[in-house]
Amino acid sequence: MAVFLTLAAALTALLTGPVPTAHAVDTGLLQRGLSGLSYLPRSGVDGAYGPQTRDSVRHFQRDNGLDADGDAGPKTTAALLAKVKLVQSAAGTSADGDYGTNTLDAVKSYQSRHGLEVDGIAGPQTMGEMNIDRIVSSGQGTGTGTETRLLQRNLAGLGYLPLSGVDGAYGPRTKNAVLSFQSDNDLEVDGIAGPQTKGALSAKVQRVQSAAGTSADGDYGPDTLSAVKSYQAGHSLEADGIAGPRTMAAMGIAREIGSTGPGGGPSGGSPTVPPLSGSVRDKIIQAARSQLGQEEWGNNCNPYGRCEAWCAHFASWAWQQAGINYHTAFSGDFYSYGRDHGTLRTDLRNASPKPGDVMLFGTGPSSTSTSVHVGVIEKDNGDGTVTTIEGNHNDRVERVTRRLVGGWPAYAIVSPSGG
Repeated sequence: MAVFLTLAAALTALLTGPVPTAHAVDTGLLQRGLSGLSYLPRSGVDGAYGPQTRDSVRHFQRDNGLDADGDAGPKTTAALLAKVKLVQSAAGTSADGDYGTNTLDAVKSYQSRHGLEVDGIAGPQTMGEMNIDRIVSSGQGTGTGTETRLLQRNLAGLGYLPLSGVDGAYGPRTKNAVLSFQSDNDLEVDGIAGPQTKGALSAKVQRVQSAAGTSADGDYGPDTLSAVKSYQAGHSLEADGIAGPRTMAAMGIAREIGSTGPGGGPSGGSPTVPPLSGSVRDKIIQAARSQLGQEEWGNNCNPYGRCEAWCAHFASWAWQQAGINYHTAFSGDFYSYGRDHGTLRTDLRNASPKPGDVMLFGTGPSSTSTSVHVGVIEKDNGDGTVTTIEGNHNDRVERVTRRLVGGWPAYAIVSPSGG
């Protein structure tokens, strides 16, 4: 009996022994920092140091010249906090190292002032604008000042760099723009504009030039800006001369070419969309309908975002096509959007759903286990049901009929701001 108890005690010690180093950190603080710097989706801030968090730590470690073991030891934690503090200082908020709500709001304000996508996340473009190195172990670009200006004109023309960044200096802003382009085009993501990166960039500019009807010389100069403005005006797009995601999609050019779907379709957030017209709500529905039948491939890979559960990627992508500057990977984030914009309804019996609204399924927005799905409302059928268009339904974009009350549990309806 004594031997048995001794063995049992030993086994218990093995099973409940010291917590691994990675789990000894403040996991919530760590995940907020990783998410704020765009290494982890917001849905991954769950307090659990699981595989997704470990992979995000490895990514951060590789970018910062640290041992990429996935464990958030003192060096990794210190480097992450230091980078978050740099972002906070640039955004004009308290540099406490915690990428919480105050920092999200401050970064959103910074992004709005600098003409960036307003999502509160300090990704490569935002950090570049802040003059913060995202990757500290990579070197500078190659080439002369003249070559750097050509590189910058092309990056700016494709929307990776603001036009004010065409200054001939290969600093953090340019390097982070290169990082974004490399990531979108399945190139080695090192921030160095070598021959392969320059060649891919020039080739994409030439495709834009050909679509816009101007000389395809690979230099996104004034003539190309003017030609793209004319193209945009003729296709009901914002006529700014920049070939961003919507313009490239209208031209039939894949912005992100990482992996391919069935039939060779592009991966990443720029599927082809027909010209849209009418109100914000009309455009949302037209965009959503245009994707019916689109299937995922591989492990949740889809044309609207990362290879992960993608119902929210699709719904927010549909909003983006109508000019709503919002994107998320987590259905519960729509709840926060509605609360912040005054468009949230939780009494579904009296919700008066309209085309272009989104319907949230589950029991609440707190986590991925409570907020499990989202669909775009196409039509109120007037009988207590709505017709929705949903991404990641049976692994494709499908039209579905849902009951407002008494069916698969739904907990909110959210309208786009200004819709």
